[in-house]
Amino acid sequence: MKTIAVIGASGSTGRLACEHANAAGADVIAIDRDEPDPADRLEDVRYRRADVLKGDLNPALEGCDAVISTLGLPFTAKNALDPPPLYTRGTQRIVQTMEELNIRRLAVISAAFVTEQPALPTWFSMTVVPALSRILDQMREMERSIETNPALDWTIVRPGWLLDEPAQGKLLTGEERLPEGAFRCREGDLARFLVESVLEDRHIGRKPAIGAPEPHEHESPAALGEALLEMLPKPPG
Repeated sequence: MKTIAVIGASGSTGRLACEHANAAGADVIAIDRDEPDPADRLEDVRYRRADVLKGDLNPALEGCDAVISTLGLPFTAKNALDPPPLYTRGTQRIVQTMEELNIRRLAVISAAFVTEQPALPTWFSMTVVPALSRILDQMREMERSIETNPALDWTIVRPGWLLDEPAQGKLLTGEERLPEGAFRCREGDLARFLVESVLEDRHIGRKPAIGAPEPHEHESPAALGEALLEMLPKPPG
């Protein structure tokens, strides 16, 4: 049985990764800055607290065979203008700790948009991608630091535009670039892909770009507007 650490376990993709890994029979250690309330904990999952940007990560990763990083930044104006160094400094500290503990297997989430994607609609390429430029720069730096590290057996997953929906099992996979028609990626499918890549030793040393066709209501400019509205701060009361 493999022991898998899922970093960023309180996020939607992280929690789904914990669920998939647990269901597949792995020993799962869920890691985040804060431990969840008892009512929100998954059965048979161990929880450890750690902040990837500060403090000692060794206790959190001790005893693990592989690490899945589901770290991510929500798309807000503040993060777009001045993103915290989650992908760069955070991933660097994870890798440093893995080296100290002789853990080689790592799977991380990047984004398809770190490179030119012919499959993207023009409206998305001309609006969202430029707005994410500083976050994408961090992701590119993260990718370079991982793929040049001989101490790692790595997989860098490049999903399309994330969709907060459960897995549907219809993923299309391309080598670094999204297949035609695979513009969006369900978080459930992303979580499952990460777990299967680690448990089955798939895609080592590769950067698969993943996505799937979705109904028009999930791929339109209106869908982007709705997603942005959901990210706005809610008024008190």
